[in-house]
Amino acid sequence: MNNYQQTGSFFDQRLWETAEGLISPDPYLRESSLDQFKEIDGLYRSPLIAYLLVSRISEPDLEIRFHLIQLLGSLMDYDSSGQHLTDQALSIAKDALDQMNKFQLIKLLEVSDSYLAAESAIKSILKLSSYAGAILSGIVNDWKLPVSIRQQAVFYCGEGGFLSSRPTLQNLIQRVEKTRVRPGGGSERKKSREDEILYPYVVSAMEKLIT
Repeated sequence: MNNYQQTGSFFDQRLWETAEGLISPDPYLRESSLDQFKEIDGLYRSPLIAYLLVSRISEPDLEIRFHLIQLLGSLMDYDSSGQHLTDQALSIAKDALDQMNKFQLIKLLEVSDSYLAAESAIKSILKLSSYAGAILSGIVNDWKLPVSIRQQAVFYCGEGGFLSSRPTLQNLIQRVEKTRVRPGGGSERKKSREDEILYPYVVSAMEKLIT
């Protein structure tokens, strides 16, 4: 076996062992594996790792999820220096993000709500998803969710330039303006209060989508 083969075998073994650690039930092992990923120079070459990182967007531990999203976002941000996904790995990541569901997107928004530093990474991730706008619109309209998460959804509707979210945002604006003239009662009043909280953020997002 020549030196190239030895180096390749070591790289593949290390990458595989680190990937296994990322799906461990032990959060300390998952965190350690994520730290090791950042030290692997050839990480961006592996479509398997690109898929694995996307699949871990719903990581249960919020802090580990934050660091994972930071790593994934940096690999997708081609305007920054450092490692970036190869075309093949990027294609796999995009296919996986196109299958992202509401639960996974909420997990992204939870990170954004807790870590301001995650904003750039999340924008890079969402821009690769063809259906993020539709899912974000559904989250904006979901009164069962915390208003802070709905606010995050509004923000990324505008920042991501998701034109498909415009009808949802416009309806919320019209709803608030109508309620100001004729307020409701009971559960409708609670919904109206939350819509009022979201109103300035929705107006700001709409301005970004119109200009």
